[in-house]
Amino acid sequence: MFGLGTLVSAACSLVSSACSAACSLCSKIGGGVMSGISSLVSKIIGPNLGPNVEEMVNFFVKVISFLAEYFSDKPKEEEPEEIGMKAEQAEQAGKKPDDFDSINEYIEYLRNEIQLDSDKMKKLSDEERLKYQLVGSGLYIRDVEEKQGLKLAPDFLESAIKLKEQGYTEMDIANLMQSMKNNGVTDAKQYVDFLKGDLQPGTPERHQVYASVKDMVEQHFKGEEVNMREKINKLADTVRE
Repeated sequence: MFGLGTLVSAACSLVSSACSAACSLCSKIGGGVMSGISSLVSKIIGPNLGPNVEEMVNFFVKVISFLAEYFSDKPKEEEPEEIGMKAEQAEQAGKKPDDFDSINEYIEYLRNEIQLDSDKMKKLSDEERLKYQLVGSGLYIRDVEEKQGLKLAPDFLESAIKLKEQGYTEMDIANLMQSMKNNGVTDAKQYVDFLKGDLQPGTPERHQVYASVKDMVEQHFKGEEVNMREKINKLADTVRE
């Protein structure tokens, strides 16, 4: 009978190994885009290795897949590990992200020109599948950034994932991002800065982010009376150390 500590240790080990393997694959593929994805994965996953790391990573992958579907051209049936595996196969064929004019063009090449071995997909270990999921999710993030003109900093993505603990959904995160774009925010890290109290009162940046957060909260609680100050103070829990 395995104790809880053994199971937690095994989960942390699996995620840590998959994270390292994903970073190695990004390094092998090379280029600025993949280097950025490697850094992104490390910054989001690394600090969160603990009892709930598997649940956190699974929700991270689910959120990013939803955002790619909502904001970009991801087919509903496509899994992020497919894109991760195809990126590896494309590298072996001499094709890399830097060979294309945009991330979207690269991903469309992977979708349409690279064929996967279905038997190999079925035989992936949990670690291998997670490795490819992380790489595929990283490419989705870059694609969404490109389409939306909104930089998705690791701090923002980490706090967005924690919104689940307060009952928010993937759609709420998408609404927040759309509102930020509509309000002229170009770097989602400003959302984190706002919740930490680091944006100066009266500045355009603070007003833009406040309007975006207010819009997300109102859409989530539509029809209900909302104490906005109370809700924003609660959201600040997602960015506290």
